[in-house]
Amino acid sequence: MRWIDILGAALENLRRRKLRSALTMLGVVIGTAAIVVTISLGYGAEKTQMAALEAATDLRIIQVYPNYGYSDSSGTATTTTTNRITTINDSVIRRIRAIKGVSAVTPIVGLYAGANFTLKVGKRENPTTLIGVIPRDFAKMAKLKSGRYFSSTTGTMEFVMSEISMMSFQNPSKPDDSTGTDIYTLLMNGEPLPLPKVNWLDENYTMTMSWEDTSDDSAATNDQPVIKSQDYKARMIGVLPADINDMYYSYGAVVSLPWLKKFYKDNRALFKEMGLDSLDKYDTVSVLAEDVDSVEGVVRDLLDMGVQCSSTMDSLNTIRKQIQTMQAFLGFIGAISLLVAALSIANTMMMSIYERTREIGVMKVLGCKLKNIRLMFLTEAAYIGVFGGALGLALSYTLSYALNNVDWLKQLASSVMQSGGIFTDETATVSIIPSALALGTWLFVVLIAIGSGFYPAQRATRLSSLAAIRSAD
Repeated sequence: MRWIDILGAALENLRRRKLRSALTMLGVVIGTAAIVVTISLGYGAEKTQMAALEAATDLRIIQVYPNYGYSDSSGTATTTTTNRITTINDSVIRRIRAIKGVSAVTPIVGLYAGANFTLKVGKRENPTTLIGVIPRDFAKMAKLKSGRYFSSTTGTMEFVMSEISMMSFQNPSKPDDSTGTDIYTLLMNGEPLPLPKVNWLDENYTMTMSWEDTSDDSAATNDQPVIKSQDYKARMIGVLPADINDMYYSYGAVVSLPWLKKFYKDNRALFKEMGLDSLDKYDTVSVLAEDVDSVEGVVRDLLDMGVQCSSTMDSLNTIRKQIQTMQAFLGFIGAISLLVAALSIANTMMMSIYERTREIGVMKVLGCKLKNIRLMFLTEAAYIGVFGGALGLALSYTLSYALNNVDWLKQLASSVMQSGGIFTDETATVSIIPSALALGTWLFVVLIAIGSGFYPAQRATRLSSLAAIRSAD
């Protein structure tokens, strides 16, 4: 019996029992579609969340802090004290920079003391904070909307500022209408901020440092504090885009750390009097990984070093676990559908054997090999898996298209996946079916079908030839 004969006979046997074969195949179609669509929702949710997080922040950035014994980035309490780093200084920065997968490292140093800092341009003033960063590393982490990054000089104060901070430049005697602007709402709606009308990168700025003089010989007779001030020339060199998710650069003037340390050194006695001993200990450090795939390894090495850290990838991993949990539950339901389909295939094959008992007996009497009889029944089961799986994939792609283009289906998918409405955006991708998923599921379904037909095929080979012919008479 040739291969072509076995394939033809198996196909003909299915054709002769159209209704039963169609109903059995329908179970395979539903099971296949259930599994593929369920897994595709997980891929879609992960991609949509990744896109949302990438739009909000750079997923490669990791924030590092001294380890005071609190929980690490995974939420696990830190109990090891032998390698705990409670002070981050330049030596620790060099160790972090040497970690494999690290592209850039910069401390974020805020000059917090008893002094007040005010930037002035024309008649406008902006009470601000000075935030020091390492220029070359900051240039890798922050994208400017306009202007340039820091030069190598430490003479004139150069600063970069976010559009959010730029909104605070106001004339104290004549505040603009924009003073009461709801910045958050504007940014959430994708609207530009109504910035004061200033030629930002072309103006001459003055940075005024003011402080209360507490020396005995400066006390005023009316018990009012004596305020002293010192002016410094400044120049805005770059503008950062407004980012409501950025808590480090959005609310202050970002300056070169070498300049800030020189500024501190020039006023060391004053700052020490205010309680600021040095700028060489860092409470927050930004680390940029080479790529997103390197983040997990860098975080692990940082924790092993003894510091604490956190990254946006932590949030993504938490969301991913939630999605996987729901995906597993829905996949389990799909697997049950496929199990029912497998039992249906086995039942169909058994019924086929009982109906074709005489035919099996005749084939044996005529000398048909047992392996060919077994192969014929296995081929029938495989046909159900091949055609049912193919139709299931076609249904899966149809459902995927509908999920990606029909609003109410997006909302339904968001509710089912417990994803907080991430699919409700017009550009959101709800369902993604990679070719590997489609091919892998199809092969899996075919194997399940063949496995379901194995016992009936074995039973067919064990029938006695004479008994089969006699029982069919």
